[in-house]
Amino acid sequence: MRVTGKLERRDLEGGIWVLHTPKGEHTLYGDVPKHLDGHKVEVEGESDDGFGIGMAGPAITVRTVKKA
Repeated sequence: MRVTGKLERRDLEGGIWVLHTPKGEHTLYGDVPKHLDGHKVEVEGESDDGFGIGMAGPAITVRTVKKA
């Protein structure tokens, strides 16, 4: 799956990444470059139907993240 939105780092449970999209939020798992915090990005990865530890919406296991 490929999703575009604004990236946010939250200091919850050791830190989580959240992607804000027009359709809601996604929790991101995997390697996310810290310098992209606050930027609009495109995330490519695998959808996980469950909710993540941050309860910020459906989870995505990240393959790639790039500035949109």
